[in-house]
Amino acid sequence: MSAPGTGRRRAEWVAILAVAALARFVFAGAVVGFDTPPKADEADYHAIAVNLLEGDGFASFEGTPTARRPPGYPMFLAATYAIAGESPRAGRVVQAILGVAVVALTGLLARRYFGETVSLVAAALAALNPFLIFMSGYLLTENLYIVLLLAALLCARDPRTLAASLLRAAATGVLLALATLARPTGLPMFEWVLAALLAWAGVSWRARLVRGAFATAAFALVVLPWYARNASVVGGWVLTTHGGVTFLQGNNEKVSSVPQWRGGAAPLEVLPRFDEMTELDEFTRDRLAFELGRDYLRAHTSDVPRLVFWKLVRFWRVHSDMGLSGVKSGWWWSKDSTLGRLAAEVDVGFAYAVVVVPLFVLGAVATFRRWRELSLFLGTIVVHTAVAMVFYGSLRSRIPIEPVMCVLAASALAAIARRAGSRAGRGAAATR
Repeated sequence: MSAPGTGRRRAEWVAILAVAALARFVFAGAVVGFDTPPKADEADYHAIAVNLLEGDGFASFEGTPTARRPPGYPMFLAATYAIAGESPRAGRVVQAILGVAVVALTGLLARRYFGETVSLVAAALAALNPFLIFMSGYLLTENLYIVLLLAALLCARDPRTLAASLLRAAATGVLLALATLARPTGLPMFEWVLAALLAWAGVSWRARLVRGAFATAAFALVVLPWYARNASVVGGWVLTTHGGVTFLQGNNEKVSSVPQWRGGAAPLEVLPRFDEMTELDEFTRDRLAFELGRDYLRAHTSDVPRLVFWKLVRFWRVHSDMGLSGVKSGWWWSKDSTLGRLAAEVDVGFAYAVVVVPLFVLGAVATFRRWRELSLFLGTIVVHTAVAMVFYGSLRSRIPIEPVMCVLAASALAAIARRAGSRAGRGAAATR
C-alpha cells in the first residue's frame, strides 16, 4: 500500500512531464517543423551521422575526415537514424524525448538537494523553460550534454558522497567523459568535480587521491580513443579542431569595435587571415586561429575587461534578442505556421526570465551557506560562465545552466511560501 500523498505526487509528476512533452513536440513539429532540412550547425551533425551510418567514417559534409565536432552527438544521431531512418524527423523526435528527460533529471536533482516540493516546482519550471524547449527542436548537442551532465551530478551528489565510493567516482568519471564527447565544456566540468573532491571531501587525503585517480582513469578510458583517433587522422591529440577558431571568433578586433558582435562571435569571413586559413587543413587552421586570438589579447590588454564585460552581458541577458546584434528571435525557424509567426514576434524568453532570474538569484544567495555541499551543483554555473568569458557569450552556451537556475528558483519560491505560511499562522494565532 502506498504512503498517503504518494499517488498525488505521482500524478503531479506525470502531469509535469506530459506538459514538458507537449511543449517540446509542439515546438519541434509546429514551429520548427519535423521535416525542416537541417541548417547551420545542425547540417554538420546530420552529415557526420549519415556518413557514419553509411560506412564513410567520421566525415564532414565535404566527405573528408574531421574532428571539428566532438563525436558524442553525431554517434548518438547515427544510432537514431539506424533505428528510425535517416531523416531530420527522427532526430527531432528523439531531441524532444531528451528534452523531457532533462525535465525529469532537473526534478530529481532538486529532490536530492532540496526535497520533494522543490523538485516538483523545479521540474515545472524546466518543463516551461522556453530555452530548454527551443533546444529540443534542433539537431544540436545541448540536450544530450545536459542529460549526461545532470546524470553525473546525481551520481556524484557532493564531494563527501563522491569520496565514499570507488564505484561512484568511476561512474561519475564515465558520465562526464561522455558529456565531454558531446560538448567540450564537459572537460572543465570534470576538472571542477575533481578539484571539489580534493578540496572539500572531508576525508583523508589518501581516500581523496584514490577516488580522484579512479574518476580520472575512468574519464581517460572513455575519451582517449577519440584523442588517439584525432592524432592519427587529423594530426593532433585534440578533442576538437574548432576550439581555436571559436576562441578567435570571440577575441578579435571586430568583436571589440563592431556593436552588433560585442560579446559574441564574429562571422568567420571577417576574421583576420581568413583567406589563408581556408587553405589550411583543419588542425593547422585551428592552431593558427588560436594563436591569432591569443596575439590579439596580448597586444590589446586594455580591451580585455571590456571584452569580458560584453561576453557576460550577452551570456546573462534576459532577452532572446541581443538588441544591437540584429538577430531577431525566430530566425532559426519557419514563419509559415501561425505558431511560428507568433513565436518570432513574442519574446517568450524575456517573459520567463524576468520572473525566474530574480528567483534564481535569491535562491543562490539563500543557499550559499551550503556551498560545500552544493559545490558540484553550483559548479555548472561557475564553469559555463567562465567558458563564456574565455570564448564568447550566447544564450545557447547558457542553456546547460538553465536546469540549475530552475532548481534554485524553485528553492526560493518554496522558502517564500514557507515564510508566508509561517506569518499567516502567527497572525491567525494572534487573533484567537
